Amino acid sequence: MAHRIAAVESGSIAEQCGLRPGDALLSINGEKVLDQIDYQFLTARERLVLEVKDAKGVYEVRLEKDEDEPLGLTFESTLMSRPRCCANQCVFCFIDQMPKGLRNTLYVKDDDWRLSLIMGNYITLTNLSQKEFDRIIARKASPLYLSIHATDGQVRARMMGNQSASRILSQLQRLKEAGISFHCQIVLCPGLNDGEVLDRTLEALSGLSPNAKSAALVPVGLTRHREGLAALEPFDSDSARGLLSQAHAWQ
Repeated sequence: MAHRIAAVESGSIAEQCGLRPGDALLSINGEKVLDQIDYQFLTARERLVLEVKDAKGVYEVRLEKDEDEPLGLTFESTLMSRPRCCANQCVFCFIDQMPKGLRNTLYVKDDDWRLSLIMGNYITLTNLSQKEFDRIIARKASPLYLSIHATDGQVRARMMGNQSASRILSQLQRLKEAGISFHCQIVLCPGLNDGEVLDRTLEALSGLSPNAKSAALVPVGLTRHREGLAALEPFDSDSARGLLSQAHAWQ
């Protein structure tokens, strides 16, 4: 996989090594670079062998630098890869509730662990192959920001319209065992994942401490644009007060 260099920082190590815009990075220390996560992880080392392609052909650049010192390269794509999209059909999806006719980018449903690590986007972990989950562990991607909603596998799968969502507890346990920390959010839909289900979810997350750093409770937001979507009710004053009391007990 070749990643085309868009810019080289003036005075940087990359410039000193002769790298130029238009060159393409092929590998680092013999490893293919899949995306920005691989690039940051691999270039953190002190000794590097870069495989580079320019107009004349493929060649190697050998260099030494301080640990974590950046090379000074900018690539044509920030992620160095296409963002991964959501594989769910959540009953509360805010994108499904938007009016038609807005700009196209507002309708993109991203669910990408790399954006979670880099930008704090909340992700569900439902669209990951075993190989990609292993890469999260290998690249020490911490902290992540995770949309949990429920730790009960059946409840979560029903809310998210995806049977893969039922694996969440085993995924969280593996992240903890690997030393990866995570922040959680729970979109609360009355009658689905509140009440006793919420208590069980918070109990399970507390058992994953200290890797489970936080749990944000988000009452479901509903718009006028829900034609053909699942029937949901918002919290009212009484149920909101009950939710606050429940949350305070867990705090």
